[in-house]
Amino acid sequence: MAAAGAYGELRPWLARADQEDLARCWPRLEPLHKLIAFKLMDAASALDFFRRLPYKERYFLFSGFPLQSIAPVIADAPASVRRLFVQLPAGFYGTMLRELTGAAGPGQPEPKA
Repeated sequence: MAAAGAYGELRPWLARADQEDLARCWPRLEPLHKLIAFKLMDAASALDFFRRLPYKERYFLFSGFPLQSIAPVIADAPASVRRLFVQLPAGFYGTMLRELTGAAGPGQPEPKA
């Protein structure tokens, strides 16, 4: 769906998808398609999904945190398409980093969405 640019259909599909199943097939996706899918998830689902992925995949998503990482997709897209993509709150960046470095311990507060 991402390859065909069907972002309006992909977003609700991702919201309904079983995150464990999605995590298992995630490594087979193209890099840009991973970023697109991640940025189509709502903030809470994105962070939960991030936590289910292996380190390599989490690091890739962390590296692609800025919405500009999907610039080839949104640069010339109409506003209705650009609004589908979520810029995660800044606090999520710190949470993602702490989890990657192992600094996030149990009881660590969740960032505000």
